[in-house]
Amino acid sequence: MIELNQQQKETILQYLEEFNEKGTIVNAGIESDYKSFDAQRVVAIPHLRELVDRFLNKKITLAEFKVESESYCRKYPYWGFKNFSGQMQLNQYTLNIDDGKSEEFLRETIAIPNNIEEAKNKINSMSDYLVKLKEDTNNPKSIPRVSQTYMLSYFWEIQNPISWATYYGSTKKVLLGLGIGLDVANSYGEEYSIYLEVINQIKELFEKEANLKEKYPLWFIEHVLWNQFVKNKPTEEIKGVKSINTKKSISKKKNLAVGEWTPPIIADIEALANNKETEWSINKGLKPEKAFETKLRLSFILLGYDTTELGQGTGRQPDGIAVSTGVEDGDYAIIYDAKARENKYNVGTNDREILEYIRKKSEELRRARINRVYFVVISSEFDESSTSLNLLKEVFRKTRVPITFLKASDLLFIIETKLENIYINHSQLEHLFLETGLLTREKISDTLGVR
Repeated sequence: MIELNQQQKETILQYLEEFNEKGTIVNAGIESDYKSFDAQRVVAIPHLRELVDRFLNKKITLAEFKVESESYCRKYPYWGFKNFSGQMQLNQYTLNIDDGKSEEFLRETIAIPNNIEEAKNKINSMSDYLVKLKEDTNNPKSIPRVSQTYMLSYFWEIQNPISWATYYGSTKKVLLGLGIGLDVANSYGEEYSIYLEVINQIKELFEKEANLKEKYPLWFIEHVLWNQFVKNKPTEEIKGVKSINTKKSISKKKNLAVGEWTPPIIADIEALANNKETEWSINKGLKPEKAFETKLRLSFILLGYDTTELGQGTGRQPDGIAVSTGVEDGDYAIIYDAKARENKYNVGTNDREILEYIRKKSEELRRARINRVYFVVISSEFDESSTSLNLLKEVFRKTRVPITFLKASDLLFIIETKLENIYINHSQLEHLFLETGLLTREKISDTLGVR
């Protein structure tokens, strides 16, 4: 049994205080009052529960359940289920397992448990089942990943949101950051047991110390912890940075919003995106903007792309091209451009430059039989005014190539998430770049299944 210590309790109460200052949450890039958001969930629950009931009572098949679930999770996008860790896992389960047992086994596991011990057994049974399937097939990647706690707990919460909490990857990360040892459990089932135990301790803490009286307390706790997940964490000093007298200040800080999975070679990318020198850029004799371009090439390589750095010294070109590998329906390319800025990047007249880059490089890529192309601008911050976004939309109208704004801090987050979750491939990453506009941390989390 894990007991929250006093420091953890104080930190969680601080999270509560920060959340109460605004009382809003962000879902799919839209900010709303959390009570209004919960009201939308309340409206959706009977429809989702009725779907689960029909499947459990054998009124619909697994194939029908999959199709209706896909429709409902888009109609009611309030749990983040429509993305990789949720509906895409259910799709894989339905389409790629043909042992004659999968349908009935899913019915058994998504039926609401009577107690936590039964929940542990269901989670572990699902894991064992998928492990065996992976061992017996020539294509183990076609089988869903062996950890299905998120999918199972989502369906349990739909059936009883008072007793069962969906196991979000984002919540896990926040709790791990507090020193709560979810990652040392002996099994996926045991991990969820610890998670639910901690959530209930937080519920008791909020009721006792903050007089919390929410109709759906587990949802409220989810909102408080999600708020912590999406916000930038404080910075800390990089060890060993020397004080050097230069015209531009040397960045002595790095953002730790991405945690321990960030490779050291790109740890200073946020400072470079802010057009600030770092120890690495000075040692290499590079200006921040050039160092930033190099770190972007390394970043896309870490994501597994075949990356070519262009940029300075190669004529009027974007800064690089990253080409996917191993995508079943054909490779795609990301044309990227680095914009090191101390202030927010504004498209301004650069829309013509972006248009030229896309037209020139798209033609070259088509000759190489790469027909799906995306354009990504990476900087520290972005001007999100309607004027700026309308310029991007006009370029998209002329080229049909989506243009994405991506903060350097969020690129680090993508890299960490990819390195920490080996199941994420270029097909999943492609979904990040399908729409023109700012790629938010929330959308990244939802798309990659760490919501």
